[in-house]
Amino acid sequence: VKISNGKLVPYGDVHGVSYDLSKLLSSEDRDFLIRNNGDKVKICSLNGKMVGLYFSHSDEAYCTFYKELLEVYEEASSKGDFEVVFVDNYDDDIESFKSYFSKMPWLAIPFSDSDTRNRLMQLSTYPDLIIFNSNGNVTTFFGNYFVEDYGMDAYPFTCERLNFLLGEEEEVKKNNFLSHLLGRRSRNYLLSNDGKQ
Repeated sequence: VKISNGKLVPYGDVHGVSYDLSKLLSSEDRDFLIRNNGDKVKICSLNGKMVGLYFSHSDEAYCTFYKELLEVYEEASSKGDFEVVFVDNYDDDIESFKSYFSKMPWLAIPFSDSDTRNRLMQLSTYPDLIIFNSNGNVTTFFGNYFVEDYGMDAYPFTCERLNFLLGEEEEVKKNNFLSHLLGRRSRNYLLSNDGKQ
């Protein structure tokens, strides 16, 4: 995606890219994803949900994006129409995968299925969050920017939603530049030298 004249514009025909998530996330021998407690979840349970493919590895366990995604996931998944699937193709051993995945509330491609993980890596540049709508159409290949910049305000993670948020930002810049410059969505105050708001 790029921003042109203050609007988000997908490179190419992003909205025309569609996948059968059941085929994309499965293999010949596997029709399930896993939870960090070992439970197997049928891939067909994702039908009708927005899905974010989260490409990362254990070295990213404490990065800011992971924490922001965790917050968004907790709120968005509670609506019942959003799920994240972790794709780890950077860890060389299962212990690193298990250690990192143990902190995640979402699903994952099993570490043992390297063929599927390698195939999925062809969709991604690292690190990434690719978001699919409930029909399997890609809404963005850059969901990490949605999450980092807007958090849950970006839900349901469409170009239309981001354009709305960009328009709001432009309005704030015009009408209240100092607040825009010094504030963030999560913080609309400054601290004095004695630590008070």
